[in-house]
Amino acid sequence: MKQFLQKDVKPVLCVVTSNPIKGDSGQPTGFWLSELTHPLAVLEDAGIATELASIRGGQPPVDGFDLKDEVNARFWANPEFRGSIANTLCLADVDPSQYSAIFFAGGHGTMWDFADNLAVQRVIRRIYEAGGVVSAVCHGPAALVNVKLSDGSFLVSGKNVASFTDQEEEEVQATMIVPFLLASTLNSRGAHHHAAPNWTANVVIDGRLVTGQNPASAKGVAEAVRDLLIPAPARAALTPDEVVSVSPVLAQYTKDQIIDDLWQRPGLSRKDRYIVTLSALIARSQTAGMLHYFNNALDDGVTPAEISEIVTHMAFYSGWPNAFSAVLILKDVFAQRGIGGDLLPEVSPQLLSLEEAVPDESIRVAFIGENVGPVSAGLQHYTDDLLYHKVWLRPGLASRDRNLVTVAALIATGQTAFLPFYLNRAVEKVVTRDQVGEILTHLAFYSGWPSVISAAGAVKAFFAGRPE
Repeated sequence: MKQFLQKDVKPVLCVVTSNPIKGDSGQPTGFWLSELTHPLAVLEDAGIATELASIRGGQPPVDGFDLKDEVNARFWANPEFRGSIANTLCLADVDPSQYSAIFFAGGHGTMWDFADNLAVQRVIRRIYEAGGVVSAVCHGPAALVNVKLSDGSFLVSGKNVASFTDQEEEEVQATMIVPFLLASTLNSRGAHHHAAPNWTANVVIDGRLVTGQNPASAKGVAEAVRDLLIPAPARAALTPDEVVSVSPVLAQYTKDQIIDDLWQRPGLSRKDRYIVTLSALIARSQTAGMLHYFNNALDDGVTPAEISEIVTHMAFYSGWPNAFSAVLILKDVFAQRGIGGDLLPEVSPQLLSLEEAVPDESIRVAFIGENVGPVSAGLQHYTDDLLYHKVWLRPGLASRDRNLVTVAALIATGQTAFLPFYLNRAVEKVVTRDQVGEILTHLAFYSGWPSVISAAGAVKAFFAGRPE
């Protein structure tokens, strides 16, 4: 489970039944466990706080107790969850203003204590009319059937909803047991009930009202609630339509040559392409592309720690202002994804050995001593002690990847004088000649043909002087 909380989102109140018996049948019932645990997992993973309530408070009856369900088993083994479910709030005692949304889990027990409960009606009305989200799954929508808004109209009137269907009720042989048929009753209140085939996941969203048909719909209901409470952030500074509005040709080239062709070429892995791209963007302080590529890199498996290390490394190879420009974009990406300090590199980790990270250290020391020391003792000090004896030894990036970052930055900024030195390191770290060629191809689109053509000459000379 994530350990962060969305700061600007109030908790979601999750409500379960307190009724243990199916009417006069004597059959045991309660809330359906997976219809609570699966939504809790979604909300907690999104950093949305939750609180549990039931009609009478305290320990509610549990039904659908299936510990072969991995999510059920994980929650049931969690002492915090077990403590919360044993001490649920009494719904009549809660303050609706403290919640951003309310969610009603299902289970047949709801059919006897949700529909006519005045606390249910009051809390739903207050949350909905305050701009909050109302949601329910399976038999949970029994909570909605008698809710009226302040104008006297039924909440569900004219709205699209889903719930446990009359056909599903018939299949479980409960049509003569339940006090009313839920789908039919919702329709009688003016709702537009949408049914899917029995036991098929079906989530219906109508504004701030989210309902699901059956246990298979529980996760989807929670995902819809999550997306209403935390709208998906912008993933790019420009949309394709905005590019088309200025240059349809550029938009077409972007799709055909970069998205559909360049990024599909086999010469580099996708991770390598992200490392090269992010390094070039930061090196040139091209913030317009950072939002898109930071998000895509994270989606494709580049870790927050690796991206953090790239930013730090680039501070030394393109300057602190460029690194801070990247931080301005990345801080919001991390915040929106709930990425905290526990996922970022340690400030003082166990460093790699010089032999592992910089095997050509003696050559570098001799060069710096001869060419830098006589001119600037301060620069020699920071180069030796900080850049090469700390930054290059940090384990947050694999040595090969750190060399990729450096080579990409030098090519992107047209700084070819030291390119052979770092190419030698990259090749020692198993970056192949073909991969270097593909880096040039890739960077032509991200830093322009002139700088890459200039670098191509240095790359050619380097490999010409290197034994096969």
